Amino acid sequence: MRTPKTLLSLILALAALPFAAQRAAAIAGAWESNPQSRVRLITPWKVAPSPSAQDIDLRLGLHFTLAPGWHVYWKNSGDAGFPPIVAFAKTPGLRGAELLWPAPQRFELRGGLVALGYEKEVVYPVRATLAKAPGDHIRLSADVDYLVCEVDCIPYRYTLTADQPLGAAAVPDPETAPLVDAWWKRLPVTAEHLPGVRTDGVLEAENSRPLLEVRVRGVKPAPGSAPGLFLESNDTFDAGPPKLMTTDEGVFFRVALKPHEAGKPLPQQTAFAWTVTGLTIGSLEARRTVPLIARAGRSPISPPLPGALLAVAATLAALWLWGLLGRGGAARAPRAGREAFGFAAAAVLCGALWGLSRQVSFVGIAGIELLLLTMALCAWLRRRASRRPAVSFLLALGLAVCAVAAPWLAHHNRLVPADEALAAAGPHLPS
Repeated sequence: MRTPKTLLSLILALAALPFAAQRAAAIAGAWESNPQSRVRLITPWKVAPSPSAQDIDLRLGLHFTLAPGWHVYWKNSGDAGFPPIVAFAKTPGLRGAELLWPAPQRFELRGGLVALGYEKEVVYPVRATLAKAPGDHIRLSADVDYLVCEVDCIPYRYTLTADQPLGAAAVPDPETAPLVDAWWKRLPVTAEHLPGVRTDGVLEAENSRPLLEVRVRGVKPAPGSAPGLFLESNDTFDAGPPKLMTTDEGVFFRVALKPHEAGKPLPQQTAFAWTVTGLTIGSLEARRTVPLIARAGRSPISPPLPGALLAVAATLAALWLWGLLGRGGAARAPRAGREAFGFAAAAVLCGALWGLSRQVSFVGIAGIELLLLTMALCAWLRRRASRRPAVSFLLALGLAVCAVAAPWLAHHNRLVPADEALAAAGPHLPS
């Protein structure tokens, strides 16, 4: 008689296995799959703590596995693509859900393009607040849009769900808890929370392109890895590849920047945010207001006004010697000698502009050169319109205005010495 009862119990137990497995899978969330990737919503608990008297912080994870060669993106995707977008609007009682960003990788693509993101596997941690929830479980629902890329890129959109049991005592899930915890530990630490570590930056104005220098003091590269710099998207500049330098003080990066608006004067201060990876302490992140200064290590910057006045004087002298100013005052000298002295004045002008390039931003230099060319054009047109007094007067006035504007523009776009810039930048930029 016992054998049929035992057999019946075994049959019932086997029949219950699919339901138990289905419930366990539902806690982690079902995979949404395509040829390039899989994605699911996970939590670190079999039973999550239930909110009672107050709200609780809830950790979730957006779990991707990727086919070989394919990647998804960091919050700054690089030269193309876009990062995942997640919305939990359909989950009642869940507030303030925030997608977090583990330390990324850099991918060199065809055509010199760069992507910032993750390959093979990544869990994007999600931080949220759970308010009071009715019953003993909550149904988590997230709408996710993401782009997966190799050479070509393919967008996907899914609604991910997971049924999370709630209870008075939390019970971790042995499969997902280590996974969520491992990727949570890959989140960069804010620099202010790292004792003995300081990070700052300076923006150097060059004639061709501005350069950003990011400095992290009090750190060392992790054994077997090279530190990497990842800049967040910026409203003013696009960034080139960083160049690493290591010293006894720490690690330094230099990055060539390209302004979004060519010809616009560079701001005296710019807000940048960066993540640095490959350190013995892991990775760190920081947000700093970076001042515009001269190249580090240069001699003190002298005022640009004398150089600008010399450039204007050399331009006027060249124009006079070449017969474009005055009423033939230079005609008494031999023509060959007059032209030779004119070219000598032009050489003085080039030297003055070269000196100004070390004192004035590249936008200021471009403006000064444009004013000097306008002076030459006004002188030439005035010479041709000598029989029209009104036109000649207006052109002479324009020439005079350009001659006065050039020194003003040099002063307005002068480079700030490093000590002045760092002092003006406040306590977030130690020298």
